Amino acid sequence: QQLFFSLNTKILNKINIALLRTSIDDIYDTSSAWDDHNQNDIVDINEINYDNINTFSHNTLGLILSKSFSINKIRLGINTKFSISSLFDQHSFSHSFDFGTYKNFNGYSIGLVLKDFLNRSYWSEGEINKIPSQIIFGSNFNIKSINLSFDYSVFDNTYMLGTSYDYNSSVSFQLGHSTFEKLYLGFLLNFKKFNIGYSFVIPKYTELGTSQRILIGINKDSFNLKL
Repeated sequence: QQLFFSLNTKILNKINIALLRTSIDDIYDTSSAWDDHNQNDIVDINEINYDNINTFSHNTLGLILSKSFSINKIRLGINTKFSISSLFDQHSFSHSFDFGTYKNFNGYSIGLVLKDFLNRSYWSEGEINKIPSQIIFGSNFNIKSINLSFDYSVFDNTYMLGTSYDYNSSVSFQLGHSTFEKLYLGFLLNFKKFNIGYSFVIPKYTELGTSQRILIGINKDSFNLKL
């Protein structure tokens, strides 16, 4: 689940905020379901006690603070990311940062992102996990109502190709392909007070199965809010 909104403040002007929750439920735990009687490190059928197979879940709550600004017509941005996770009886606190910049050149733009900088996860058992930072190059090109984009991650050699078509001011369609996604299809409907988006993803590895996402955006003016 995801919730996005923006606040206009006197100090930072506009700041974007995202609240996220992810959960992997009913994961099978077989750690106590078998006994290696013959000590051959192989699970034989007669060594499995199915009554001892339990399930567990992995839950994460996240907060992202995003701020963008301009210097000499160059756009800059920073994401500050925090999260709290629970796994069995363990808990963790994580933080990381993203730094990005891009510049427009008459319908063409090029950008650079340093992703997951200073990523650390501190677990209640005392373990500290680290995720390597990534450098991502991106480019974007507009041809009338068609937008083309290409992103490339340097260190892990992954990529993403995408295109979108704006049918009019209210309807747009998206098509994409990446290292991990065989096909991405989506559309976005824009209305005066809200918008609705839908996406359908076929992964490169079919074992993962297809996935779908529905996004709903609501204009704060619909509630007469003054932030």
